[in-house]
Amino acid sequence: MKAPKLLISRRTVLGHAVNGVGALTLTSLLQNDLFAKPGIDAQPAQFAPRAKRVIYLWMSGGPSQIDTFDPKPDINKLAKEKANVTEAPFKFQEYGQSGTVVSELLPHISKHVDDLCVIRSMQGDTNTHEHAQTFTFTGVAQNNSPVPTLGNWVVYGLGCESKNLPALVSLGEMNPTPAEPYFLPAWTAGVMLKNKDKQKKGEKDPIIPNLTNTWLTRAQQRQQLDFIQRMNRAYLQGRTTDDRLNARIESFERAFRMQMEATDAFDISGETEATKKAYGIGQDETDEYAERCIIARRLAERGVRFIVVPFSRPPKSQALARMFGWDSHEQNNTLTPILCKRHDQPIAALLADLKRRGMLEDTLVVWGGEFGRTAGSRVGKRGREHNCNGYTMFLAGGGVKGGLTYGESGPTANGVARDKVHVHDLNATILHLLGLDHEKLTYRAGGKDVRLTDVYGDVVKEVLS
Repeated sequence: MKAPKLLISRRTVLGHAVNGVGALTLTSLLQNDLFAKPGIDAQPAQFAPRAKRVIYLWMSGGPSQIDTFDPKPDINKLAKEKANVTEAPFKFQEYGQSGTVVSELLPHISKHVDDLCVIRSMQGDTNTHEHAQTFTFTGVAQNNSPVPTLGNWVVYGLGCESKNLPALVSLGEMNPTPAEPYFLPAWTAGVMLKNKDKQKKGEKDPIIPNLTNTWLTRAQQRQQLDFIQRMNRAYLQGRTTDDRLNARIESFERAFRMQMEATDAFDISGETEATKKAYGIGQDETDEYAERCIIARRLAERGVRFIVVPFSRPPKSQALARMFGWDSHEQNNTLTPILCKRHDQPIAALLADLKRRGMLEDTLVVWGGEFGRTAGSRVGKRGREHNCNGYTMFLAGGGVKGGLTYGESGPTANGVARDKVHVHDLNATILHLLGLDHEKLTYRAGGKDVRLTDVYGDVVKEVLS
């Protein structure tokens, strides 16, 4: 009696084998060719890109512009008269050839003001954290809204420079997640890493989920992959016009290569001691964000298109700062110095490092949160409330004017007094610097042409170099 034939379909083999080649973003890689041509169906933009990539220093929670980049001396007068107004005790002075004014809380960043374009007239649409965070990155002021982020749109428009790394990476958890592109093609999905305090004991930080295979050696993975690829190519015979299958074959290879390339990109042990010291590696206050900033530079060098570097939450020993972060409803004048110290040196070192390597001119660095703060707190605990109308962000490199302070907020940061820059305007400007026309970068979804800036937004030409 003959033994029954063991029938295993190609689909079944592929399904089981996915876990054998590092499943990083393999589900998205398999959807389409990550290195397909840019997805703009409209006519290409009529201008050359100033920037090739973006590093977004994301200070979620809402940093106080009043205590960092936008001094308001009138607040101290009001604080003597009104109990719900918090004094602004930190000193400001002019720095650089531009005379840009910066707080004493940022002594390292202040050395680089001639490379910064400080926008003091930012305006959003909502004062709720989750909604404002979503709005900043998607143009939709609704939490958990099923729309892609700025990073997903950039990848859709430009594709990816790297053959072995994802085009979009967040070096920590953030809202909204760039890992889900919703109606955009799946290959525009990003990778979001775990926060350090949420990783398992002994787990290397940072880490890409499912990057390494713990039960197969690299040689065994190669053998398994070769078998899968032979099946794919046999299936491809007679289907030479099947671009999707060709893309799938390449995607498996890319996921395999990514295990080596990504591991190298995230390993900072080869950096010089001088570089580590400059960023603040080894110092309790700066170590975590310093590592993120170094890795951001290493990813940028390797062709990653859009990198988000979320803020670093203080340790448990600083309980109040850990609880609130930049969200300084209470004890603003205690919290803000702690957060500034954690981020000031690493960010300054990143700017200097990019410039020294000749990368700042084509890397756009963005710093800011979903909104800023008011002069005081209604709960009367020496804090500052949410303020989406008259806050501060800064840009550097990538085709913007260095040494420029643009716009003006009201005398107590109460509204915009001059040269308003709405969130839609900022996103339109970021896309413009990358060579993308925000009005033409559209995708057909739900029966209409959707874009990041909806039907709004103007490029802020005054900040362009």
